[in-house]
Amino acid sequence: MKMKDFFLLLLLISWPVIGFSQHPQQIKKDFTTAFSTGNTSTLKGYFKGFVNINIPGKKGFYSDTKAKWLLQDFFQKHEVKGFSLKENGYSGDNYYLIGQYGSGATLWNVYFLFSPGEKDFQIQQMDIEQIRK
Repeated sequence: MKMKDFFLLLLLISWPVIGFSQHPQQIKKDFTTAFSTGNTSTLKGYFKGFVNINIPGKKGFYSDTKAKWLLQDFFQKHEVKGFSLKENGYSGDNYYLIGQYGSGATLWNVYFLFSPGEKDFQIQQMDIEQIRK
C-alpha cells in the first residue's frame, strides 16, 4: 500500500470521529446557555424524535415537541438563579452533560444524554432531580 493510499484510508476511517469531535463543544455551550438563561431556544436543534424524560411530575417517552415544551415549562415554574456544568464526556458513542441548576433555595441535578443521529447529536434522555429544597 502506498503512503498516499494509507493516509487516505486513515482519513476516511477517522472522518466520523473528526466530524463529531468539535460538535460536543457546541452542545456544551448551548446546554449551558439554556440552563443559565432558562430558555430552550439554544437546544431546539437537539430535540428530534422521542426523548426519555424524568422531570418533576413527568416521566416517560415524549415527542420532541412535547419534550421541549416540558423543559420550557420547568424553566417557567422554577426560575433560574444559577447554573454550573459539573461534568461532561462520552459514554460509548453517546455524549452526556451533568449540571446543577439553582432556583430560589432549591437545587436540581440535571442530566442530559445525547446520541449521534444521522448528521447531529440529538437529546436521548433528560433527567432533572431535586436535591435540596
